[in-house]
Amino acid sequence: MLYGLFVLLSCQLLGEAVRHATGGPVPGPVLGILLLIAYFAVSERLGGERMAARTRSVEGAADGLLLYLGVLFVPAGVGVAGKLDLIAHNATGILMTLVGSTVATMLATVGAFRLVRLLTERGQ
Repeated sequence: MLYGLFVLLSCQLLGEAVRHATGGPVPGPVLGILLLIAYFAVSERLGGERMAARTRSVEGAADGLLLYLGVLFVPAGVGVAGKLDLIAHNATGILMTLVGSTVATMLATVGAFRLVRLLTERGQ
């Protein structure tokens, strides 16, 4: 379990370090997840019982964190509840942003789906 937490936090730290060093547009947590995927790919290729045990340790640590994921949202909820007057003052802008971003996401998803379907139909 301790090794698993070490790997998860190391990937997070390395992702943040790469983000700050390069100044790129990709957030550090996304880079950390990519590093974690690379770790799993390398450990699967190397194989062996020792690497399998270490991979299970990382999976166990991740599962343990996911059990308490909801608790991590409590501070954000408290912060929102503490600023209800500010939210009420900007309600129109917040609502327009939420609706607009939802519509944009749905349109992008439909467009991507249609493009992939068109490309796969041409390939057959």
